[in-house]
Amino acid sequence: KKQYRVKTYARRESRITPAQKKALAELLSLYELPLTDSPIHVSEVFPGASRFAIEIGFGDGETLIHRAQQNKTTAYLGIEVYRPGVGKCLLRLHKYNVKNVRVSTNDARDVLLQQVPSNAVNEFIILFPDPWPKLRHRKRRLVNSEFVELCVDRLAIGGTILFVTDSSDYAQQVLEILEKNPNLASMKSEQDAAEVQDKLQQTRYARKASQSGSQMFELLYTRSASRSAQNH
Repeated sequence: KKQYRVKTYARRESRITPAQKKALAELLSLYELPLTDSPIHVSEVFPGASRFAIEIGFGDGETLIHRAQQNKTTAYLGIEVYRPGVGKCLLRLHKYNVKNVRVSTNDARDVLLQQVPSNAVNEFIILFPDPWPKLRHRKRRLVNSEFVELCVDRLAIGGTILFVTDSSDYAQQVLEILEKNPNLASMKSEQDAAEVQDKLQQTRYARKASQSGSQMFELLYTRSASRSAQNH
């Protein structure tokens, strides 16, 4: 059953290049995870993988491909609706012969609801989602209470959610949602911070934010037994 039908993205196709169009036509079928109504078996889609990570809104795939090359036993599913970015990512996947990545061009909510099993994901990566800064558009923000609950259900115990934005308002909104979830706990060690920086180093938005002097807000949470249960 489909839920949350407010669109969280706007398709922008005007800047697609001939090379990106060609990649979509010729390469997408090699890397795509088509939308289905039944949950996938991660071991069948990614034979030999020991971990499963999902990057939502991978842009042009810089971080996705960097992480996949560094962690070859981790299966990566990248979700992106912006077709020029998908085309650019496909070109890179093909050029570098990356084997442990699949891509989806569908709404992330549909992918999680229909295809991703509960307790299956070790890592969610959400970097610089559209902040929809205008007040009347904020209902379009991807990360809301319902979306976090969906992600938490799909997370394995010990799995993590990384959310990064340069919008202080969006960061505050998501922080409150994550803090209220009884199955999530904040991760704040130096090692955790180093891992976040490793994920960000290949991100065009992170470089732009750094160059412009914008502050980046990094939220890293792990799924544990509920905090209320731990306190008893």
